[in-house]
Amino acid sequence: MNFERLMKKSFIKIISILILGVCLVSVKTETSEAIDREKYSRIIWNYLEELCEFGPRNPGSKGYLETIELIRRVGKKYADRVVEKPFLVQASEGENIRMVNLELQFLGTEGGTPIIIGSHFDTRPFADQETDPEKKIKPILGANDGGSSTAVLLGLAHYLFQHPAPRPIHLVFFDGEDYGASGSGLNLLGSTHYAQSLLKVDRKSWPYWVLILDMIGDKDLQIFKETYSMKGSGRFLDQIYSVAKAQKNLSFKPQSKYTIFDDHYPFHKMGIPATVLIDFDYPYWHTQEDTLDKCSPESMFSVFSVVTETIRSF
Repeated sequence: MNFERLMKKSFIKIISILILGVCLVSVKTETSEAIDREKYSRIIWNYLEELCEFGPRNPGSKGYLETIELIRRVGKKYADRVVEKPFLVQASEGENIRMVNLELQFLGTEGGTPIIIGSHFDTRPFADQETDPEKKIKPILGANDGGSSTAVLLGLAHYLFQHPAPRPIHLVFFDGEDYGASGSGLNLLGSTHYAQSLLKVDRKSWPYWVLILDMIGDKDLQIFKETYSMKGSGRFLDQIYSVAKAQKNLSFKPQSKYTIFDDHYPFHKMGIPATVLIDFDYPYWHTQEDTLDKCSPESMFSVFSVVTETIRSF
């Protein structure tokens, strides 16, 4: 009888310890998630501040070269592999400009073809939306347009180093998205070069999905469903908005509003599912007023949070 009573007490004690352990793990997880929000918001914002300190980052400029070095440093520290894909662009007769796409590759835990998450890191060499002729010819800072999405990708490098996704993730920093005047044919240069290079490899190795981020730092962030994204990657777009809804993220608007030629378009043309997340209702677009004070760490983290949760589901 005493033996049975002793065993019963021991069993109850063990169960109590297990329950306490589960509770402690739960508390620890909730605390970690709260810390992560603060941590990654700070990481992303610090990168945006650094990019803006470089000044305009149009091809060939000092800020452009400093940005390339920053991406390289982050890649060497956090990525499994860093790949640089240089290419030449004929800007005018007899003038070739050197550009480069930088790719930070993360292997993932379960294999499969990669998800590409991309952003253009270059900024506009001129401010075509300005009315003042003197302002119009100067390159823009591009805090939001070029800066915010680049900062989020750099933050993702930190995150993926510590929290590998199931599928391989390739963070691609595209060059030359914003290089030429409208109608010049000198835009989407890096993404077009990357997409065309896929024609030289087996289709079985093509990206599973391409997700492009652009202009996601606006304080009044509103991301509507872009029409090419709806046509070519509806399943992926629905998953993004499902995650945003679950997170009670009001910046993601379920309506469609724009058709946009962005870095997702060259992949869309090839039949690869490609999505762009962009807030095109940005009054400072292609002006000298696209500066750091127009951006918000909350906006960038809200996109970061949706993206990290989405890629874990594939």
